[in-house]
Amino acid sequence: MKNPVDNNVNLPRFFRIATVPYSNAFPLIQYLQDVLPHADITQLLPSEMKLQLAAKNIDLALMPIAEMNELPNAQIVSNCCIACNGEVQSVLIYSKVPLADIKSIALDSASKTSVKACEFLLRQFYNVRPKKKLFNTRKHLNEMSSDAFLIIGDPALMYNSQGKYPFRYDLGQLWQKHTGLPLVFAAWISCSSEWCQPAIIDALEHARNKGLTQLEHIVAMKHSRLPLPKEEMLKYYQDAIIYTIREEEQIALEYFRKHC
Repeated sequence: MKNPVDNNVNLPRFFRIATVPYSNAFPLIQYLQDVLPHADITQLLPSEMKLQLAAKNIDLALMPIAEMNELPNAQIVSNCCIACNGEVQSVLIYSKVPLADIKSIALDSASKTSVKACEFLLRQFYNVRPKKKLFNTRKHLNEMSSDAFLIIGDPALMYNSQGKYPFRYDLGQLWQKHTGLPLVFAAWISCSSEWCQPAIIDALEHARNKGLTQLEHIVAMKHSRLPLPKEEMLKYYQDAIIYTIREEEQIALEYFRKHC
């Protein structure tokens, strides 16, 4: 496979990239080292990436788009993304009551985009402003005392409420129902134009394109780390997640920036 950065002699030979430790990112990152061989690639929780970018400890991050407003000069690099247009399966609200009756909600701290989208939907379309608290799914999932909670990523795909929460809502589905738009959760973001060079953009998109053509291989190779059986995971990649920012996703990004 030809390396898209080989012909750009002005490109820095070493830079630091952070990705999320979630399986929905695998198609974007599986072949990233192949096309950016000199990059130092690490994994961080989305909530940690803003601090690392602001401190210039990393140069590029696959992170929630909701963090951009709090970062100086933040910009989206390439048309790669993690998005949905309807049911997403991995961002869910579990509740003891219908949405309009929620008085308190615990919000998974892993992704600010999902938190902001959830708050907007409840406020705008269900006329509720529940008491909120953040929680960490790894530590606090079994300690829920709120009427409802928002759960994100692989924990959402694996979670079984065992009947404790009779109401289950898919955030992507709710968003599409009420706005008519996709929901873009994350994208490659940088705070420096140095990392927005065409060669880097080409590399990120090249890695994504190869990942999407090799989904069966990725699922087979990563099966021990996947939250769902192979067949279900392949369907999740193919049907639930959008990996490219197109015209409709651009409109959705502007809508999110305006309202959330």
